[in-house]
Amino acid sequence: MDHDRLFKELLRVCFADFIKLFLPDVYAYLDVSSLEFIEQESTSDTDAQAKRSVDMLVKARFKGRLTCFLIHIEVQSARRGWSSRRMFEYFAAQTQKHELPLYPIALLTWERPRKMDAGKYTVDFPNRRVLEFTYDVIQLNRYDLRAYLNSDNPAAMALMAKMDVAPADRPKVRATCMRLLIRHPMSAKRLQPIMRFIDAYLPLQTRAEQAAFERELTPKERKTMKEYLTPTERIGFDKGRIEGLKLGKVEGKLELALKILSKKLGALSADVKKKLQKLTSEQLDELALSVSDFQSKTELQQWLKQQSSH
Repeated sequence: MDHDRLFKELLRVCFADFIKLFLPDVYAYLDVSSLEFIEQESTSDTDAQAKRSVDMLVKARFKGRLTCFLIHIEVQSARRGWSSRRMFEYFAAQTQKHELPLYPIALLTWERPRKMDAGKYTVDFPNRRVLEFTYDVIQLNRYDLRAYLNSDNPAAMALMAKMDVAPADRPKVRATCMRLLIRHPMSAKRLQPIMRFIDAYLPLQTRAEQAAFERELTPKERKTMKEYLTPTERIGFDKGRIEGLKLGKVEGKLELALKILSKKLGALSADVKKKLQKLTSEQLDELALSVSDFQSKTELQQWLKQQSSH
């Protein structure tokens, strides 16, 4: 699963909502009309001279002022490999490059451990501390999703899927997320990344989960929810599986992938079908996230070529 892509896609359409939800003090002085996403930013690793990209860098103005500042959000999906020093290195490099004050945020999305990240990097000598660098930590597994069950914030509707959800509660939480989306209509540009995020992190993996999910919804909600889905997603819904490419065994994923792609792009060649049959379960999961982006068979072929080179 491409965690980076899912989070970046979500944050791009819900950035101001995200800041308002978790950092209301920052939101109070943020001019939301001035947001500018800075692409392809990187820092040099001085040891290996390797390039490392920051996850998200946004330029903004202080409300009521002409002066600007940066917001850096670093998304980390696994505890292994994470370090507060990395946050300091990014801070130092981007501050030097852009000559603007930078507000650092670590968005930690791992399920375990639940121990809170310290949110600081220090350098000490026997006689004094020469550096204490701090950053905001948003560690999703430390948040109680019950606090957001009636939220009208789009970022909350999606990120509840990555909070501390017990396996038995997955269908209920998914139904809650979807119900909130229905109650607070939004443009397709914002809705689709949120839907993909929920589908990725709260998939219904068994018939029992699907049944439990549907029991949480009223007939009217089920009907309305279907209207929110793209044609591709609607096929899975009609078969009792939302985003069915991620459910069941490989054979089931492949079968549904063939039907969805044929419906959207027309009859598939024998060569394309053969390449699809060679995809792993994880690659079929990735296809579930990419299929709505395909506008032609050529784009599908290019995607399959990329998979074969991995």
